[in-house]
Amino acid sequence: MELLKNYSKLVWIAGLFLSISSCKKDGETPISGVAINLPSSIALTYGEQQDFALPAELLNAADVQVRLDFKETNNLQISANTKLHDKLGQAITFDNKTGKLHVNSIMLYPNNAVSSLTGVKLPDSYKMTVIVSSSDKAFEGKQTLDLKIAPAKLNIKGLDNQAAIPFAYVLYGDLANFDLEASSAITEGAIWSIDNKTQIGTDITLKSNQLQFPASAGDPNKKAEKSFDVIPALQKDGFSVASRTFRVVFIPQIKFFYGTYYSDLDLTILLNNLHIALSNGYISSVPTLYPEKYKSGFNIVSILKDGKTIDNTDGIFEINTQTGSVIVKKNSVLTLGAYIITVKATTTTGLEFNTTLTLNMSKAD
Repeated sequence: MELLKNYSKLVWIAGLFLSISSCKKDGETPISGVAINLPSSIALTYGEQQDFALPAELLNAADVQVRLDFKETNNLQISANTKLHDKLGQAITFDNKTGKLHVNSIMLYPNNAVSSLTGVKLPDSYKMTVIVSSSDKAFEGKQTLDLKIAPAKLNIKGLDNQAAIPFAYVLYGDLANFDLEASSAITEGAIWSIDNKTQIGTDITLKSNQLQFPASAGDPNKKAEKSFDVIPALQKDGFSVASRTFRVVFIPQIKFFYGTYYSDLDLTILLNNLHIALSNGYISSVPTLYPEKYKSGFNIVSILKDGKTIDNTDGIFEINTQTGSVIVKKNSVLTLGAYIITVKATTTTGLEFNTTLTLNMSKAD
């Protein structure tokens, strides 16, 4: 019995040896895993390009191969003849000469974008696997990277584009056309559009890169303030690749003068040409700025007498910057004649308006 047990054990060991031997070919070198050491995630803004160097020790192998696999990204149908993997293959390439992985966001689209043509929604990120291998040095390395592309931002010519939402105030009756700007790399192959067209109506249009508001925009009576948030965009294959929320606020025409305005009657009484005694002090009434809620600040732009500028170095003329009231200090410097004072009002909306106040100085009786 003991002899039979020993014999069975020998048979089992011999079988195991044969099984192991059959898994290896004579002279075969085992494949070792290597690290590629690329960043695990890449974040680009549409229009940007970036290179990533692979480790030099991996590229030293004479027969090194670098492959890209996109199977972890759903191969969506982008257009009739193009799928997402086609675009990924164009956007992400390996340059054998430089040993660098090149990512060109212009060949792709921002993530999560929805095509206005097909309704296809792009994934949260593009996943790609970089595979580096060499038979000669018997190694293989794999790394999966996450690529995220954010939409580029458009600029509106002449406005503060550093603001989160660039804005402009437009007086009813004034032309409301705005030129949009983007780099030539972004605009190439793209078309201009308005992302929220259904929300703002069809009257607001884009002519090439110019956003145009109709004369009828806003309050029909042109008395109430009315704002529009518009999202102009550049689209490629129906996907928005660049956009910007832009606010346009229409406000009533500003009335600014020295005198009185009766809004219920739309009646204006000018009190901007006055006679005062020479040498005496004087404080004018405050000017009218209507609608009053836009009142912000005032300052003197210039003072003229007989067509010549008065430098006011003596500080005889002053203005209350909050109310707009003009002050003439009691003095013995000024001479007979008409002094034309130009006053500028700056509104809460940043608009500026000028008006004049003429003070005719003569000797007191």
